[in-house]
Amino acid sequence: MAEGTVFGCFSIGSVAATYDEIYVPRIFIPWARLLLERADLSPGESLLDVATGPGTVARLAAEQVGPRGRVLGTDISAAMIGIAQKKAIAGEAAAIEYLVAPAAPLPVADGSFDVVTCQQGLQFFPDRPAALKEMHRALRQGGLLVAAVWREIALQPSFAAIDGALRERLGPDAAEPYGAPFRGPGKAQLRQALVDAGFKNIAVDEYRLPLIYEAGIAQALATLAASPVATTVAGLTDDERARLWEAGRRRLEPLLVDGAVSTEMVSHLAVATT
Repeated sequence: MAEGTVFGCFSIGSVAATYDEIYVPRIFIPWARLLLERADLSPGESLLDVATGPGTVARLAAEQVGPRGRVLGTDISAAMIGIAQKKAIAGEAAAIEYLVAPAAPLPVADGSFDVVTCQQGLQFFPDRPAALKEMHRALRQGGLLVAAVWREIALQPSFAAIDGALRERLGPDAAEPYGAPFRGPGKAQLRQALVDAGFKNIAVDEYRLPLIYEAGIAQALATLAASPVATTVAGLTDDERARLWEAGRRRLEPLLVDGAVSTEMVSHLAVATT
């Protein structure tokens, strides 16, 4: 991936498309598999995936619950739902319904799901307590919630490197939105939020998975097109972007292994029942 390709993606690529192309296979599919491992789904179960994005968890869950199961994915982004609806579903999987909807209120009946999942969505909900209460309401008695929340950006080496480059070249105020995905509740806060929403049997554990950008620094920096600062970066002049690129390259170089940016990500995974 050449530098010109990275720069060009800010003007011609959409946030949702770049997210789906780069982030999903390298980050969200591996973490979705871990999340669903904790969910331990059975054939025929019903699952609600809140903040489904391009449907990553929903598609994998549909394969696990099978044709007798039910899967519903909701997301506030119509662009993400549009991508999810175009994805192929395995032949022996449950049909998936997708709805454009906020996390609160959820457009579902009380007690209508066996499992609710939320992969890296809690950080963004404007009313997190209401969203968790809605997830609790959607679950049957004894139902299961599995939610993932990234730990702080300092523990995510490639993101911390890019954040540092943004702060260096754009200043702290313009760079501040980039870290939004990593400002979710910590372990104690997450546990208390679940208690307050009515959940019980709560476990919050830390997990680490590798993250590899096999095309190297250019691919890592291309993710800026799917970040909360995409619009800001798109508005930079060519010279300003070149200086940002150089700062990012310098900060990402220590993570290079055989030409690939090789690092890891750290997340809390919360499991609780109604």
